[in-house]
Amino acid sequence: MIVHHIVVSLAALGAACCFAASNVIEQRKASQAPPESSLRFTLLWHLAHQPIWWFAIGVDLGGFGLQVLALGLGEVVFVQPLIVTSLLLSLVIGALAGSHRLSRRDLGWALLFVVSLGLFLVAGDPSGGVAVQPWGEWAPVFAIIAALVIGCVLVGRRATRRAVALAAAAGMLFGVSSTLMKGFAHRVAHEGFGLLGHWQVYTMAAALTIGFLMMQSAFQVGDLRSALPAVELAEPLVAGVLGVALLHEHLHVDSLVTGVLLAATIVAMIISTIRLAQSTAEETATESTGTDSTQAETTGPDPTTSARSGWAMPGDGVVAGLGCSGSEVFGQRTDRHH
Repeated sequence: MIVHHIVVSLAALGAACCFAASNVIEQRKASQAPPESSLRFTLLWHLAHQPIWWFAIGVDLGGFGLQVLALGLGEVVFVQPLIVTSLLLSLVIGALAGSHRLSRRDLGWALLFVVSLGLFLVAGDPSGGVAVQPWGEWAPVFAIIAALVIGCVLVGRRATRRAVALAAAAGMLFGVSSTLMKGFAHRVAHEGFGLLGHWQVYTMAAALTIGFLMMQSAFQVGDLRSALPAVELAEPLVAGVLGVALLHEHLHVDSLVTGVLLAATIVAMIISTIRLAQSTAEETATESTGTDSTQAETTGPDPTTSARSGWAMPGDGVVAGLGCSGSEVFGQRTDRHH
């Protein structure tokens, strides 16, 4: 049993490392894409013309393979939280690569997230469950997730919430695909190419594709700290709920103390995710204010944009409400991307 858990853990952590590396590359390239391509497949078309982006996709596929291996051997409730360690790894790698600045406070919140995750796994000791459920069991889940994703996209129309909302939508879709991946791994092991005759495969592919587009759109309008926490929180929460409610996996809550500890770890993960996103928003606002002040002193008001009134020229797109130009957010700033 110990060896089994070690193999599952190593596979899941290997997947997390792959996802972390690809996240940094994908965010940098997506941030340089034209703003009008957000939430459109033209964004993927733009990214597809950059060889380094394809390298990131290859790393992603390696992570996908390790994730399938982990889910084939372990429970969704155990594997998915381990994947979330890619959050801390992404933030550290991104800071080293110059994509963003990582303060001690940011690092502290990220560490709180990972420690809470570890306590959740140790205290809950998830186990049991089935791999496959029929369409009728999944139908209500798809309806609820579709409504939540649409709601996130509508909320994402607000510039100050766009990256977080789109990332949350991507995370929910990834949570669904991760749960379906459990059945995918089961069918690969028992049916081989016969799995192509099952609806779960195509539904998983659709959820991954739409989620991937939303994640790239979130990367386009926000840095790793604003987008990743929402993805990494939504994915394991959705996968965990589905693992317990739909696949009948269970947590070992055998006492009041264990129940309180599990609840506390979930609350800690949510709070740390929110604080990381707020940290990004605060830094963006500070940089924007400093830039506007400098421009006002040297050249006077910019006739093409009025940040305080929320109006901007078309080139500034969704970032008008943040009071900074599109070039600042979409990867043209020398100190971040060059």
